[in-house]
Amino acid sequence: MYRQLPHGPHGMTREDVARNQRTRVYGAMIESISKYGYRASTVAGVIGLAGVSRRAFYEQFANKEQCFLATYDLVVARSRKLAIDSWEQERGWANRIHAAFQRCLEDIAVAPKGPHLVFVDSLGIGPAARARLQLAASTQERLLTAGFDAAPDGVKLPQLISKAIVGGIRHIACTRLREQREQELLNLTDELLDWVSAYRTPPGARLNALMPKQPLHIPSTFPAFLTSGDVRSRTLGSVVHLTLDEGYAEVTDPQIAQFAGTSTEAFHKQFTSKQECFLAVVDELAREVSEVVLDSMGDASCWSEEVRPAVSAFVEFFVARPSLIRIAFIDLFEVGPAMVKRMTTTIESFTKMLDEAGPEPHRAPEIAAEAITGAIWAIISSYATNDRLGYLPYLVDHITFIVLAPYVGAKQAMKSIEASRPEDLKSGIVRVHDTPLEHAPAALAHAPAASRSQGRRPARSRQHAR
Repeated sequence: MYRQLPHGPHGMTREDVARNQRTRVYGAMIESISKYGYRASTVAGVIGLAGVSRRAFYEQFANKEQCFLATYDLVVARSRKLAIDSWEQERGWANRIHAAFQRCLEDIAVAPKGPHLVFVDSLGIGPAARARLQLAASTQERLLTAGFDAAPDGVKLPQLISKAIVGGIRHIACTRLREQREQELLNLTDELLDWVSAYRTPPGARLNALMPKQPLHIPSTFPAFLTSGDVRSRTLGSVVHLTLDEGYAEVTDPQIAQFAGTSTEAFHKQFTSKQECFLAVVDELAREVSEVVLDSMGDASCWSEEVRPAVSAFVEFFVARPSLIRIAFIDLFEVGPAMVKRMTTTIESFTKMLDEAGPEPHRAPEIAAEAITGAIWAIISSYATNDRLGYLPYLVDHITFIVLAPYVGAKQAMKSIEASRPEDLKSGIVRVHDTPLEHAPAALAHAPAASRSQGRRPARSRQHAR
């Protein structure tokens, strides 16, 4: 890809030479990942594209992963600089916000290889990349908050909304990059800002209450899809148990089979690999949470008042299953590239159900449900990763507002939240009516979950909802 530096005197300092080589390696890493993916890319391939020696590479980076993460940081820093530069080149707050959003989206659409590395390729390479994702998201959240705090009308974003907005935008960008639809981003600036503006309203300020110091305690319960006792159930339970105990990378197909009390051949009749088995756990989790949420909807007089009970049931489901939330939001990153399509599976099943039952969104109808999926994923993932699940029940109103505001407006969203808010969280009491943990197999007692799947209610059409 690059011409090598001339041999002999060239007037460059040692630092200039190192910077030049490092820049070429970054570009070569982006190109290699774009062509071959992370796992098939090699140091030899990268230095071949960069036109640097192996010695020069290892003077700059310890290994391929460190080079990848440094390249990731560079792409994120470049995006941040584009946003800041676009902001500074405009006058007027609204023009600045629009310019910053538009410039970043245009850059993804026009030069997608670097963003693809950040939004897609990084997701399946393990804990280091997951940590980078969180760090980048935190930086973007601070930048977004600073931008909206500069608004002349003094309206602040509600608590958690910056995290939700960044999560929503990342999900929209990731989906389009993964599906090679990045050109759509050229026309999404106004739609995204319309979605964001649904939250930047005075009624949302009522959500800015202080977080209680003590987390709520919700008794752990067991997942219904692991309690049937058949071979499939035991196999799924086996991969959960072994992943939690040893880590996904260390688990083998024979281990899973042995722990489930079956043969490797019988295991492979159900699943081609541990990866397929692990992803089946995520799919079952999504199915079960959908049943629980559906069971919670039906007593309210209108759709907007059904959303808070649904969000409460959704949050309670995960908080009562801390081990499975780790599987779905943390250990999933160990699976590799196949996890990218499954990353938001558990959230998508929830938001799709609400979207199909509700009216057309007032704001950003083209992307509202998709953006809300990314927003909720970002919040739950952050609390799961930082071992703060016990605080999630206090965020039910916030998450409900995130769902409702684009559909019915911020003012109506707050009215619906207040009308449907029960007394249990106010008093610090949370009730979970599910399979007691003591009924679970002893080997899986530390991987709790459960189900409330009786009484399915058929989904309403939009016409019926209206």
